[in-house]
Amino acid sequence: MRLAVIPSSYKISDGQNNTSVNVHRKGEVNLLGEKALRTVEISAFFPAQEYDFCQYKGFNTDPWHYVKKIKSWKDGKVTPQLMITGKPNINMTVSIESFEYGQDDGTEDVSFALSLKEYVVVKYTVQPKKTNTKSGKKVKKKSKTKKRSSKKTKTSTYKVKKGDTLWGIAKKKTGKSSNWKRIYKKNKTIIEKTAKKHGRKSSSNGHWIYPGTKLVIEK
Repeated sequence: MRLAVIPSSYKISDGQNNTSVNVHRKGEVNLLGEKALRTVEISAFFPAQEYDFCQYKGFNTDPWHYVKKIKSWKDGKVTPQLMITGKPNINMTVSIESFEYGQDDGTEDVSFALSLKEYVVVKYTVQPKKTNTKSGKKVKKKSKTKKRSSKKTKTSTYKVKKGDTLWGIAKKKTGKSSNWKRIYKKNKTIIEKTAKKHGRKSSSNGHWIYPGTKLVIEK
């Protein structure tokens, strides 16, 4: 989902999990911890009409359409991809911590405040079985040979439409919005080439895509 109006403000918090302890005859000592997850606060509004200052035209002018979409992400535990171009260049997966919205005047625009937090996927590894020290017997491991799948990867083509994003295309065509990176990698050459044709130095990792571009999608 691309915002039609540039946020009036946003704030990024980049912290560190340090701990302070009191040491005898030393006083307070600061123990440096690991990097904390970044948080982002965004304030903007969903316009009910196409203002001259909007970033692009042809967007849905029903503000509640976007409110419902963000609420569905939050309630469905969806972790969207946040992309802020320019400086700083932000591209990270986030979780929706809070979402406030409402109307301030008679324009029917909907103002909102969005609190996001960096989301990191945790991968677990299974430890091998250890020797049974009580019996002195070694636990034998059964070796399983994985059969190589003979199935070929299915692919399809998709023509980019106005208002499309790689995140939305990945959700629509593969069922997972996180697959946008795979789509970008598969189609990097054509995406970057098209972005340069439209006067941009790059696509900013797939942020800028244009109608009519044909993408190859792996299912």
